Amino acid sequence: MGRLRDAEFVRAILRSACEREGSQRAWAKKHRVSPQFLSEVLSGRKEPSPAVLEPLGMQREVYYVAFYGPDKMRRSSTRSQQ
Repeated sequence: MGRLRDAEFVRAILRSACEREGSQRAWAKKHRVSPQFLSEVLSGRKEPSPAVLEPLGMQREVYYVAFYGPDKMRRSSTRSQQ
């Protein structure tokens, strides 16, 4: 597993990639992403899709972290599964 990064880091890398390509529109065209969607990702209104992440060498993964141990699990969580 690579290093975990937040969405702002991804947007910064994407901005740099767009600058290297010459413009957001040029990057979007090269990677077959709509310029409007790319703009929404860069502004934080949308999450980056695989089509945006893959050219950057990234992928999205979701993690769940327990903030209490299994010995302190809430009893109500077992009832809702019945």
